[in-house]
Amino acid sequence: MQTTAKTTVEEIRDVLRREIAEGYKPGDLLPNERELAERFEVSRNTIRETMIHLEALTIIEKTKRGARVRASDFDVMFNELTQFFDTSARTFTDVLNFRRINETGAAPLMVCHVTDDLIARIRATNRRMGAALTASEAAQADYEFHLGLVEAAGNNVLLHMYRVLAVPLKYYLEVGKPQNLDTATAQTQHDRIIDALEARDAVALAAALSDHFQHSGTVAAAWLSARDGGAPLTLWPVQRKGAAK
Repeated sequence: MQTTAKTTVEEIRDVLRREIAEGYKPGDLLPNERELAERFEVSRNTIRETMIHLEALTIIEKTKRGARVRASDFDVMFNELTQFFDTSARTFTDVLNFRRINETGAAPLMVCHVTDDLIARIRATNRRMGAALTASEAAQADYEFHLGLVEAAGNNVLLHMYRVLAVPLKYYLEVGKPQNLDTATAQTQHDRIIDALEARDAVALAAALSDHFQHSGTVAAAWLSARDGGAPLTLWPVQRKGAAK
C-alpha cells in the first residue's frame, strides 16, 4: 500500500517525539532539515511539515540556529481544554469524577509525602472556607484545600493540572456554597480527611475522600435537578449492600 504524505509526516513526527523525550533536553538543537530529510529519505518539504506539527505541540521552537527543544509546557494544552468546560450536567459529572478519581487514587501518595506544615496549611484553608462570607470566597478556599491535598501527593503533573484548571474547577466548586448547611457538611468532611491525612492512614483517607465526593455529587445532582427539572442525576454508581464484589 502506498504511504501518503500525511502518514509519512505523522510517522516521522512520532519517531522524533519519542527520540526527543528519551534523548534530548530543553535547549538542544535537532538535526537540520537536510540531515533529517536524508535520514528518513523524504523531501525537505515533508520535514518542514513535520516541524510544524512538533511546533504546534509545543515540543520544539524555531530559532535562527534551527529547531530547538522546548521545556515541557502543560499550560498550552490545558488552556486549550478549558474551552470545553460548560454548565451542562455531563460536564459537571465529568469534572466531579475527574477530581474523585485523581484525589482518591492519590491517597497512598498523600500519606507518604505530606508534611506537618502542609497539613497546617490545609486546616487553615478549611477554616477559611467555613468563615467565608460569599460563595466565591468559599469556593476559593475549597479549591485551595483540595490543591493542598494534591500537593501532598508529590506528583508534579497532577499538581500542575489542578493549577492550570483553577478557574473552571472553582466555578464548579461554587455549586452548593450558597447553602450554609452544605458548606458546613463539607467542612466537617474536610476535617475527617485532614485527620486521616495526619494519621498517615491511606485506607481511612481514601474512605473519607470517597464519602466527601459522594456528598458533593448529591449536592451537584440536586442543584442540577432544580435548575434543569426532572429527576436527580446519579453522578457515581453506589455499591449496594450485599452486592457481589
